[in-house]
Amino acid sequence: MPKRLVFVCSSILVLALAAACGGGGNDTSGLPPAPAGGAPGGATFDMATATGTVSGKIAFEGTPPPAARIQMSADPYCAMSATPETSVSEEVKVSDGGLENVIVYVKTAPAGLTFATPAAPIVIDQKGCHYSPHVFTMMVRQPLEVRNSDMTLHNIHVWAETNTPVNIGQAVQGMKNNINLDKEEVPLPIRCDVHRWMNSFAGVFSHPFHTVSGAGGAYSLKLPPGTYEIVAWHEKYGMKTQMVTVAGSETKDLGFSFSAAAAAD
Repeated sequence: MPKRLVFVCSSILVLALAAACGGGGNDTSGLPPAPAGGAPGGATFDMATATGTVSGKIAFEGTPPPAARIQMSADPYCAMSATPETSVSEEVKVSDGGLENVIVYVKTAPAGLTFATPAAPIVIDQKGCHYSPHVFTMMVRQPLEVRNSDMTLHNIHVWAETNTPVNIGQAVQGMKNNINLDKEEVPLPIRCDVHRWMNSFAGVFSHPFHTVSGAGGAYSLKLPPGTYEIVAWHEKYGMKTQMVTVAGSETKDLGFSFSAAAAAD
């Protein structure tokens, strides 16, 4: 059977499966945001009271592995659209000796507080047959908008264990779907079943004390005064934790280190 016909048939099959499963049943754009986290009836947390800062660098020890080249020839559109940035794996991304794409968060938020759900959506885009961003964090019930900016079939498959799994086909450029994640879950893998190299990871939290390390492995968290267990998670090298206490407007430096010799199982 010609390759083009196989691709068309595959596209029709994915759409048929989406329709059979309700298609847009995972689109929750009509649902109003709800308060997330904290105890019922507790005071709504004001971020202005987060006067403490915990920041630092996620250091990488050893020689970073070379970025794996992604083979996209199975889809001519993907191969044609690839750029130097989208055609290599982001599994291990090191710059200036620091590890990027590490989720850093407070394991347990202060008790007795309710945290407002952000109204601004988190957007994950499929462009150049690549998920962007590769790693992100959000709050429960914060809008998550999935876009297809490519002229080829994609799907978003949320491999949830705590939340409800989602698998939505997007066959047309410009398609958008909203996904509702109403429970904490980290890590939350996201993949494309059509293009198996496409993947992303989310951290979904009931509080606002989370971030992702950026260039040079740098991160920063604003926190109210208190003692916290800070967690750093990476898709390949696993998880590390440290305790820290911040008082008033104090800034604490808290570094983490991951080693090339200690890849996660």
